[in-house]
Amino acid sequence: MKTSSKWAIVCIYTLVLFIVTPYLPQLIRSASSRWTSSSVSRFVLVVEIALALLISILAVRFLIQKKKKSALFLISIGGIFLLSFILYRFIPNPYEFTHLPEYAILSILIVWTLDKEKSKGTDAKKEKNIRLTISKNPYFLSAIITGLIGTVDEIYQYFLPNRFFNLYDIFLNILGGILGLLIFWRIKR
Repeated sequence: MKTSSKWAIVCIYTLVLFIVTPYLPQLIRSASSRWTSSSVSRFVLVVEIALALLISILAVRFLIQKKKKSALFLISIGGIFLLSFILYRFIPNPYEFTHLPEYAILSILIVWTLDKEKSKGTDAKKEKNIRLTISKNPYFLSAIITGLIGTVDEIYQYFLPNRFFNLYDIFLNILGGILGLLIFWRIKR
């Protein structure tokens, strides 16, 4: 897949996050007025499962090419969503933890794009030297980009009615991004 196509996927995913953001409180209120809070939690869980299915579909290509690594990938993603499910059951405001899988997916998409982009057209020695430079490291750059997008998302929410800027959410966005990078790094190894 071309690098421009990969960046298009990253941009579309990020755009969807920003488009959906203003409507989440309305969606939750609407759902809460129609169903019990446990039903609303189940709805959020269904959204998380839909994200997991999307990741699974994207992983099919990977599964065909590298069976061992794709199994680890699917297990890791399953672990993220299992953790989300557990948190939904026991945390007073479980909706906060949707940041983890959202930004884990974003960081995986970004590092996937940067990592492939970096390895093209370089010999092994040159690539090793580049990897030693922290500013050229795809994981570091992905963490920075994901953190910036997560921060901009929270600043964006400050200007939206019924949404709030929250440093804790920025922390969750960054934590989700790091979680995604750890998963991707482990798969690559």
